[in-house]
Amino acid sequence: MPTFLFLYGAVFDAVHSVVRFGIGFKVHYAILCLLCIPRMYKYYIYTQDVSAKRLAKMYVATLLVGTLCWLFYRNFCQEISSWPINPQGHALWHVFMGFNSYFANTFLMFCRAQQRGWSPKVVHFMGVLPFVKIEKPKAQ
Repeated sequence: MPTFLFLYGAVFDAVHSVVRFGIGFKVHYAILCLLCIPRMYKYYIYTQDVSAKRLAKMYVATLLVGTLCWLFYRNFCQEISSWPINPQGHALWHVFMGFNSYFANTFLMFCRAQQRGWSPKVVHFMGVLPFVKIEKPKAQ
């Protein structure tokens, strides 16, 4: 599956750079985001770890805030451009969606390690950025 997703992304990117899908790209991205939600929910309800559940909540929060930033910017671009300080909604969307992807992958990494019995723990880099620390059992 990872190989398929990589190749699919590479081909879509190459075609999009030439054709410029416009609305098709936005719809495509929305569908990919929506496809992730059922799997995330399935893992969320079976996970007991509070720190891992916080990752899933951060995934949803960054998805919603990023979407709101983009929609606000998209619908009120002319009004926002005349403000003394432009909040750059599209740029904020990119930032929030970057964190969104990070939180989703980190949560799924935790769940996969837990399924394999590797005793995962969510720890924080410099006290801020969460990541998964895995302790695999020693081979017999």
